[in-house]
Amino acid sequence: MHCKVTRFLLVFVFIMFLRNSMLAQNLIANHSFENYKNCPVSISGFEALLEDVSLASSSSGDYFNQCGSLDFDVPANFKGTQDAADGSAYVGLYYYALNDYREYAQLNTTKTLRPDHPYKISLKVSLAETSSLAIKNMSIYLVNSKVKLPNSNALTRSRMDMQDGVQFHEVKLEANNTLSNTDDWVTLTAEFDAKGFENHIIIGNFNTNSNTELLGKEGPVLSSDFSYYFVDNFNLEELPRVNYDKDKIYVLERDPFEPKGYELDNEAIASVKKIFKYLKENAEVQMKITGHSDSVDQPGYAKFISSLRARAVALYLTKMGIDDSRIVWEGVGDTRPLGNEKLKQNPLEDRRVEFVMTDNKN
Repeated sequence: MHCKVTRFLLVFVFIMFLRNSMLAQNLIANHSFENYKNCPVSISGFEALLEDVSLASSSSGDYFNQCGSLDFDVPANFKGTQDAADGSAYVGLYYYALNDYREYAQLNTTKTLRPDHPYKISLKVSLAETSSLAIKNMSIYLVNSKVKLPNSNALTRSRMDMQDGVQFHEVKLEANNTLSNTDDWVTLTAEFDAKGFENHIIIGNFNTNSNTELLGKEGPVLSSDFSYYFVDNFNLEELPRVNYDKDKIYVLERDPFEPKGYELDNEAIASVKKIFKYLKENAEVQMKITGHSDSVDQPGYAKFISSLRARAVALYLTKMGIDDSRIVWEGVGDTRPLGNEKLKQNPLEDRRVEFVMTDNKN
């Protein structure tokens, strides 16, 4: 009996490991530009140098590798000095230049993404030292097939909409540091739900010069000004689908309401967006939200602030499109502390929002 149970547990662990490994698999074919056909010695199209990487317009782009010539070497090259974020290579692209000139790298995915499934993408960029401008925001296009548009102008949404047979959507990226950083690599990330057609990713600036937000530029932009970024280390992975057990108490965040005490911070907003996705996909479910406070404040104020915390979550969900009839919320002040209040070293731990998913009684 012991052997059978042990064998079952080993099989179960192996299956879970295999499942998690499949979910965490990087779905970018040449994610760090290490698979190359030729070493870079001059300006050449990505197709002539790299596997599974192409240009999305008639503009060029630069490939840098430790095997390259002096101008296209790593870490020092004709655009600056930067070690590779991963491996021994990276690419370089103009994100802003005269007359809306743009460069784009187009990467293949290893398979078409699954519809309505969550994914996370990340990549690293570093502003080249020769740049006189830095841009404020970045995004990617996810596309249903390889594109190659004529001329070197910005691939705006209106241009993409005019292409027959091209399906695409834009995903905004969040940076963990300023995009004016020339010393280190800045990590850009985003989570999104796939449409089900995506098999190529385009990175670059999709706005015209007039619509591009710049960082810290004093005075007018000159015709000679430009913004050029090194790009490396893409990662695209499928995430597990969001799920909540019914009638189980979940904690949204511990003290997610600083500094004002009741406004959601970015981490809490990310959690609420996951809740929204679950509620949207499960119309038979309703949600009860309970705000809690600590024993530091006066009882009347504790009740008030805990109600504001629960209300903030409910309002965010209804603004995103969840019917308010599916959401019940209340604040209970400090009446339900966590654990033993006498032994608790930090009473602020009681600041929290809890929620429970139940069957919709309507």
